[in-house]
Amino acid sequence: MSGAADDKPGRTMEVARIEKERGSDTIVQPRELVEVRYARGVSLSLSARKVLALMMHQAAGDAWRDQEHRIAKRMLRGSHNSNDRLTDTIDELMGIFFAMPDQVEGDQGRRTFQMIEETFEGGEQGWLIYRFTRRARDLLKDSEAYALLHRATVLAFDSKYALELYQLGALMYRRDVPIWRGGVATLRSKLGVPEGTYSSFADLRRFVLDAATAEINQLVPQFSVAWEVAKRRGRKVTEIAITFRRKAPIAAVAAEEENERHRAGRRARREGTEEAIIDPAAIIAAAAASLSVSDILRWPADDQVSEYRTPDLYAIGLANGGGHAIQRLADQYVRVRSDRRRQLRGDNLRDDWTTWVKGCAEKWAKP
Repeated sequence: MSGAADDKPGRTMEVARIEKERGSDTIVQPRELVEVRYARGVSLSLSARKVLALMMHQAAGDAWRDQEHRIAKRMLRGSHNSNDRLTDTIDELMGIFFAMPDQVEGDQGRRTFQMIEETFEGGEQGWLIYRFTRRARDLLKDSEAYALLHRATVLAFDSKYALELYQLGALMYRRDVPIWRGGVATLRSKLGVPEGTYSSFADLRRFVLDAATAEINQLVPQFSVAWEVAKRRGRKVTEIAITFRRKAPIAAVAAEEENERHRAGRRARREGTEEAIIDPAAIIAAAAASLSVSDILRWPADDQVSEYRTPDLYAIGLANGGGHAIQRLADQYVRVRSDRRRQLRGDNLRDDWTTWVKGCAEKWAKP
């Protein structure tokens, strides 16, 4: 972090300025804020994360300047429930500490800082006036990479972990290899899971990873997300791989439409439990489908591993297949595992497929 005195900011602030001039609802989030960690084992609430994103959006290309910024409190609707709640959220933002790697005169270390230096909160119909700290301004000024976030999507999230994962995905999904890998402790720190919360991997999987993945796949137009266990030590999970993939146009449109719908019933729509009036033929069809479909991971009946029909298997192939065509890996798996593939279920299939994919990638990479 240089903190140079010149008046020309990096690429991120320039893009934020252009988006603001266009009247865009796109939030330009600096990579540094996406990758930053929470210090002291305390993370921001969902409301605070949303408000900070909106404050960044409002300040836009001027966020790096030593000046006050202002946002009408009415523009923060959707991030909080009341004026009192907004006051609590601002207090939370003022008190949170962030941490990131940095160096001073060649000495590598850990930088701890706050984002907000001061605020003034007007009446119910008034303004929120704020100024970023010097350290935050230096960070914003020097930023050269960023994630593009949809404002409507940010406000639609019900899970703070989904919002954090959305920012990471928005930063990575355009890359040649859009896969994040890390240990469980690193993932907890990245998503801001408080110490002592969801301490077992089963709870982390259910309440953080699966919940965040489901929300993102429902609400985010740009990409979908899938995760897998990348490494184990015995039965203990030690590393996670998260893959972000561009959505097909029809899936992107569905996500945009969901953002525009009332949030009431959103969870039911996501989980497929929304009440609906259907005809007897539909009931029969659903019953027939339930006889052949299970939540337990199985090898596809037609042996076709695709991004949309078998996302878990596809993500493993994408993450570990060395760039080889997923269906080529699947065809070889079918040939060698002619009977066994039908017998494997759940984690057993996941582990066997992962081992196979890695083995093929290593074998085919040899001259």
